[in-house]
Amino acid sequence: MLFNAEIETLFTGFKVDNILIPVSYLFYDGHNNAYIVYSQSDTTNSYSADDNIEGVVAVYDFDIYSKGNYSNIANEVKKKLKANGWTWQPNRDSADFLDVDTGYYHKTFAFAKPIQFTEEV
Repeated sequence: MLFNAEIETLFTGFKVDNILIPVSYLFYDGHNNAYIVYSQSDTTNSYSADDNIEGVVAVYDFDIYSKGNYSNIANEVKKKLKANGWTWQPNRDSADFLDVDTGYYHKTFAFAKPIQFTEEV
């Protein structure tokens, strides 16, 4: 939950091809044809100095669900996050999925961002 507030701000009113795409933490309770759910999946690569952990790299998953082609949504998510200091982690992305029961295509994209601690933990 290190960057949830930043993500909420970045994706407020998020539109792709002039269509509003809801972005929610952990769960989306709606009926849009496309939406994104995000969550923190890992903290890794801690760095330290003087026997104290100075910071970590937080990894977040962005799960895109769409009834159709989600490539434009994925490209806009990547652009927005990269422009705000996030690094795409393609080795952590999921395979492409189709949930036959719901008709949603689903793909997870992973992004990382370092956070430096400002006080001793």
